[in-house]
Amino acid sequence: MGELLKFLPRRIYGVVCAYRSGLMDVEIAGVEIAEDDSLELHFPKANPFFSGEAVAIHLDDRSGSELYSIELRVYRCSYKGVVTRVSGASMTVAPVDFSLVYSTRVVATYRAPGYAFPAEKRPIRELPISPLARLALPNERERENKLGVWITRAEERPHTTVMAFLSSESDDIFLITQANTFKYANILRDPDCCFAIDHRGSFQFDRAIDWNYTIFKARAFAIPPDHAIFAEVQARFVEKNPWEIAFFSDPEIKMFHLAPVKILYADIIER
Repeated sequence: MGELLKFLPRRIYGVVCAYRSGLMDVEIAGVEIAEDDSLELHFPKANPFFSGEAVAIHLDDRSGSELYSIELRVYRCSYKGVVTRVSGASMTVAPVDFSLVYSTRVVATYRAPGYAFPAEKRPIRELPISPLARLALPNERERENKLGVWITRAEERPHTTVMAFLSSESDDIFLITQANTFKYANILRDPDCCFAIDHRGSFQFDRAIDWNYTIFKARAFAIPPDHAIFAEVQARFVEKNPWEIAFFSDPEIKMFHLAPVKILYADIIER
């Protein structure tokens, strides 16, 4: 224990998610990391979680001014925890499992004694093909915003991971990943997901946290290499995220279209 503060600042932001009546609930919180790797979360409005609830929390140390490369020099943590205390708009979460990654290296891990990942019972199915016949113009507001958090449905609690993305003026989001990843297996089992875009370069810790995020509830579709928009998405994706060009040489790369279903949080910062 006591690993997170070796790599992350004590005060940070978190994307917090859990299941509520079978549906995925995603919230934004200010986070204070304790010496024992527990987290104190402070919500901008009400705290929707309850004591004993299983939650997943994404943490990373982005500031909004990074120069990205294929090494992805960002500390990022997928944190699985249990709510141990609730007080007004705040709560405390104890870890049951986390993995903190820098570039492609795992630099810190923790697993509570006796904890094991729940067995996966859901069948894998092929995703439907994207219905898009043409691509809307890219969202120029997100040109400098390179990374978001993809939230997929796993057993027990959601799974979070940092992803480079392309977004359009129609709020469609495009992602790529390799076929041998946990998130890919999740999305084949359930195409319902969420995607969180933050604006690290534009906010301060003491301002309204939820004003600084756009979170989409979405449904995932496949974009195979012979799809009408594959080549254009690839070109625009690489234009925005040049370091990702190497991934397109992998024949196992998978491209996704996240079609927006509902906006859970909307960025309303004036620009």
